[in-house]
Formats: sequence, C-alpha cells, structure tokens
Amino acid sequence: MAFDPFLYVAFIAGFVAGRLTRWRSPWVERATIGSVVVLLGLLGSSLHSVAPALLLNAVPVSLLFLGLIMGATLAVVSLLPHGVATGDRGDRAGGSRGRIVLVFAAALVLGYAGLGPLGLPASSWIEYVLYLLLALVAFDLQLHRADFARFWVPLGAALVGSTVAAGVMVALSVLPASAAFATAFGFGWYTLSGPLVAARLGPALGLVAFLTNFLRESTTMLSAPWLGSRLGGAGIAAAGGATSMDTTLYFANRFGERGAGGLALSTGLALTVLASAALPVILGLGGA
Repeated sequence: MAFDPFLYVAFIAGFVAGRLTRWRSPWVERATIGSVVVLLGLLGSSLHSVAPALLLNAVPVSLLFLGLIMGATLAVVSLLPHGVATGDRGDRAGGSRGRIVLVFAAALVLGYAGLGPLGLPASSWIEYVLYLLLALVAFDLQLHRADFARFWVPLGAALVGSTVAAGVMVALSVLPASAAFATAFGFGWYTLSGPLVAARLGPALGLVAFLTNFLRESTTMLSAPWLGSRLGGAGIAAAGGATSMDTTLYFANRFGERGAGGLALSTGLALTVLASAALPVILGLGGA
C-alpha cells in the first residue's frame, strides 16, 4: 500500500489545490475526521478474517512487542531536542482530545465487531478512503524546509527504538532474531512485514509481524492527542514510523506543532524506503 502511485497522486492533487485557492471551510476538517473514522472502521474489519485461535496466540506476543517498540522509541524522542516550544503543541484545530480519541477507538472496535462479520472487501475500500484522506490532509498542509531538516529526531528514535525492542524480544527468547528484527523494522508497514515474514518464516510468525505493525499504526492514531501535547510532531512521527507519510500523517498535522506535517512526511518516507530494503536482507541473513 505504501508504494501505491495513486497515494502520491491524491496527495499532490490535494496539495496543489490547497496552494491554488484561499478557500477554507470547517467542512474540510470535518470531512477529514470523517475519513479517519471510516478508515479505522475498515482497518478493524480487516482483522475479522483472522481465526480467533490464531489471534489468541499472537495477540499477547504482539502487545508485548508493541509496548517495547513504543516505549523505547518515545523514550529516545524525549531525550532528544525535538524543537517544540511549550504552548505550541497539542490539538491545533481545537476540540476535546478525549472525545475524539473515544470516537476513533469506537470506530476501530465497531469495525471489527460490526463490519467484519458482513464480509465486506475492506482492503480495497481502505485504499479509496486513504486517497480521500491524503488529499484532504494535503489541502491544508503547510510545508517548510526547516521542518524537513529536523526529521533526524523521529527517524533516529524509530531506528533505536525498533532495534532495542527487537533485541529484548530475542534476549527473552520470545522470537527468533530474524522474526524479531524483521517485525520491528517494518516500522508500522504491516502489509509488507506480515506477508514477508509469513512467506519466509511461516504463518504464525507472519501474524505476529502483521499484528505488531498493525497495532503500531492504530495505537499511534489513538494516542496522537497525548503524544502531540507532550512530544510534539516528533513523537507522533516516530511512533507512526513508515505510516507517518500516509495513514498517520493527519494525526501529526493536527495534534503536533505547526510544521509537524512536513516532519512526519519526511520521516515516513525515509522509513518506508528503509523497511523495503531492510526486511529482505534481515530475513535472508536469518537463513530463511
């Protein structure tokens, strides 16, 4: 999904439209939030096809791995200079952060419990909703060269956090090294890490890789208001990883400081390229 050319077409179209017109309306923000709600519902629905027995085995391992990745990544961000002034953080569009988190969480749960049993083709619908979301976010996105210059903070945090988390999983003998590092270096890109690990190491480890990265993306969305108020756009971008260039870009742009959109975009692009290059190497070195 990260290399779908239509994602870039949608983003560029929205960005150009936003630069060519001064028209702004509250309905743009409302449509963006509506798109996020629909996207989360479809993401939840996409998990319903996994057998409950497999989920029960994979979920505890994935949650442990996710906690290690997020904890280590955000700890590094907090230690680095993320360049956000106090008072320039949080929900720049206003509104109740608690309420919007509840709406997003409800969409994810209802998608799994409500839409999932209907057997809807969630994967194809996700792409179309994502096109709309990227166009809407790009329409209101402000990019500055200085924002791209400081992307080394979330990039470095994501790299260190993933490396530390994978090392702990190996040291605890929870996962073999090849599976642990391939999962961690998916950086949230579950449509790449899940299938690749499954093809090389088997479906059980593939499901762990898929769920860990899927939950990384979902957790970033749900925790973005909290992350933005404490760690700014750097925290959201580092947590989102590769997804910061598409699915979690909106969250950095809204809940981070001004200019956080460019920071997230550059971080996500760098980690997407890194993930696509690193995963085959890691799995190959593991003797898969």
